[in-house]
Amino acid sequence: MKKILLFSIALLSTASLIAQVSFTNRNDLIQSYPNTQSISVDMNGDYLDDFVRVSDTGIGIDYQQPNGTFISVFYSVTIDNPPNWSVAAGDIDENGYTDLVLGNGSRVSFLFANADGTAYTEQTHPQYIFSQRSNLVDIDNDGDLDAFVCHDVDESHPYRNDGNQNMVLDQNLIQTLDLAGNYASVWVDYDNDGDTDMYLTKCRQGSSPGDPERTNAMYRNNGDGTFSEIAASINMADNSQSWATIFEDFDNDGDFDAFTVNHDFENKFYENDGSGVFTDIIGSTGINPTDLGAWENQGADFNNDGFIDILSEMSSELYINNGDMTFTGMDLPFDEGAIGDFNNDGYLDVGRGGDLWMNDGGSNNWVKIGLEGIESNLNGIGSRIIIYGEWGMQMREIRSGQGFSHMNSLIGHFGIGTSTEIDLIVIEWPSGIVDSIENLDINTQHIFIEGENILAVTDFQINGINLYPNPTSDIINFSIDNLAGSAVTVTDINGRLVFNTTISSDNNINIEHLNKGVYFVQLEVESETVSYKIIKK
Repeated sequence: MKKILLFSIALLSTASLIAQVSFTNRNDLIQSYPNTQSISVDMNGDYLDDFVRVSDTGIGIDYQQPNGTFISVFYSVTIDNPPNWSVAAGDIDENGYTDLVLGNGSRVSFLFANADGTAYTEQTHPQYIFSQRSNLVDIDNDGDLDAFVCHDVDESHPYRNDGNQNMVLDQNLIQTLDLAGNYASVWVDYDNDGDTDMYLTKCRQGSSPGDPERTNAMYRNNGDGTFSEIAASINMADNSQSWATIFEDFDNDGDFDAFTVNHDFENKFYENDGSGVFTDIIGSTGINPTDLGAWENQGADFNNDGFIDILSEMSSELYINNGDMTFTGMDLPFDEGAIGDFNNDGYLDVGRGGDLWMNDGGSNNWVKIGLEGIESNLNGIGSRIIIYGEWGMQMREIRSGQGFSHMNSLIGHFGIGTSTEIDLIVIEWPSGIVDSIENLDINTQHIFIEGENILAVTDFQINGINLYPNPTSDIINFSIDNLAGSAVTVTDINGRLVFNTTISSDNNINIEHLNKGVYFVQLEVESETVSYKIIKK
């Protein structure tokens, strides 16, 4: 395996940086279905993105076929709460077929696929909610998908999955501020500590600057089932009538940056300093900070050059990432939609309502990663995928419900420019299991099952060893006796050596001097080198 360049942020190639993007309308490939919001997601478990539209009369699905055609089916069902504000997708009951959460202006519904994906049943919740963005995510990290739905006029609604095809409204699942103006939530591990946090962009009609109902919030996961609101401490408590925020690693340096579209004052582009503290750098990005009024806001690598671009309802619909935290705007014939690969050619397409916009593609290379969770949720939602190669690293998270309303693919997509090799892929699952695969083939889609590619460089607990407590503020204990005197190496999440030590006579090490964050403890046991992830709190 080639040496992995963990710290470089190399440009993939001059050609890739100027790669342009164009789309062709291919409505001839699909059916025209009544719809509210658009969905690009695999509905039948074949890891091919389908184009889905939902309305009050049923659900229309254009099922993608391996030969690039579609089979169109309309499932007639009376839907009491069509998703006129947002929709999110995932296999809630893990029967192999995708379910939906429908964000309606009055109620929330869950649309469940039956055992063979040939019919759907709506589970309606009676509580009033003026829904905005909806998500499916494993909030309590118990291995199944919960839901979170933003409420425009009151406290947002979290729904706990009880494991029996039943979603239960439970305000204790995540306690958010009892305020209105909740527009778009995105679940992201912004601070690289191994658990998923939630950023909430907020807007309140008729409010004045300074009103707390329009102040964006970051709910940091404390790792013990609770969340703390800390946006001000990380410089993300914007009060500018925000609609949606993208979290992506725009500069490929191993942490998630963010872009927020606002309706008041200025848009914000936040650069992550690596510790989860942000600085607004929009003045240097080439994006007009006063280009206000966008609703939708999404990120994806449309030209496969290895850098995330921005699709948003601004004066230029697409902002191409130049690879140096600057962006070049270009015009498109559309400005929003559900993002996915509708012909499996490795270039991302967009579907909106009755329109299917196919990416005309290019010469850049790519790879796609589909996940199958075992201990984690079946879709692998909340997983982090990192690929390494001559360019350095790229990182994605699998998320259900991004932007303001539509639903994007649950398949991880990476452009790699003119590079022809991928040295290593690392998949960090919500369960804590880490899979590593070397020398990945390019220009194809891979499906990985949780736990089938565990190597000694991961944090999976092999040979029966447990490290506890984890997280910890000081002492890490080892569950196997007779390790006293064993040499231990501690590195940070980027592989940099932090310190060397030995296990004490009490069978532990002391890490109280470390900064908060994620580290790897490595030692040799029975002639085998093993490594474990720990969290210093």
